[in-house]
Amino acid sequence: MDYLQFDQRITREKFLFVFAHPDDDVFIAGLMRRLISSGTDTLGVWLTSGGYLGGQKRRENELREATSVLGLPTDHCKMLRFPDLGLIDSMNRASTELAEILRDYQPENIFVTAFEGGHPDHDAANFIVYEARFRSQLHCQLFEFPLYNGSGPFWTWRWRINDFPPGGPATVFQTLTPLEIDCKRKIMKIYSSQWMYMVPAQLVRSRNVLMNLGEPYRLCPENRDHTIAPHTRKLNYERWFNFFMKIRFRDFSEAVKRTRTFPTSG
Repeated sequence: MDYLQFDQRITREKFLFVFAHPDDDVFIAGLMRRLISSGTDTLGVWLTSGGYLGGQKRRENELREATSVLGLPTDHCKMLRFPDLGLIDSMNRASTELAEILRDYQPENIFVTAFEGGHPDHDAANFIVYEARFRSQLHCQLFEFPLYNGSGPFWTWRWRINDFPPGGPATVFQTLTPLEIDCKRKIMKIYSSQWMYMVPAQLVRSRNVLMNLGEPYRLCPENRDHTIAPHTRKLNYERWFNFFMKIRFRDFSEAVKRTRTFPTSG
């Protein structure tokens, strides 16, 4: 078995993690902790500071404390500071900047927030990674991890938390050690400004679940078409959040068409 208990597609070379906001890292923090503690070269990139409703300074302070707990050095944390809830309009610039980071860092593996219709910035980050990889002309593998989406059953008000929508590539689960779980839980407490997401995330991925099942992730489709919705139910940002987001999937799709240069399966 591989030293990280991974499937054999993942090497133990350089890892890049790309997040839309500070606190997205919580959902894959156990894996990050394992990589960092084993001495694997790991870089984190946060595309925004998550300050749409204010509190940008607080969220960046939380991020600094969280990465300190993870053991990720300051020079391995990059904040690009694109506008929160503005990644759809920043796709081209963000793809260019991230492509430069890829050319400089040369990762073998990239983990990014899933394309799942939960938050437009999460979906945009996923597209930006595809586009940046193509522009950088690297051949690194892309993996994604789920945060939340609207494909769940009616008794959870359609919320599905830290789990992929039905269909798509197979999910892999990385079991965590007690120390890795403690790290993950400590980081959840650090992101106190985002308690409304941290509480359900803790309930869904209890200590027992993390030890026996683990954190989910999956290999991204090689030529994904981001103009096709990730699932057939109403997307979260067209339902739960749209009273202030005022973003439709059509807006996202049109931005992808304007920016995309990589080939798709379509």
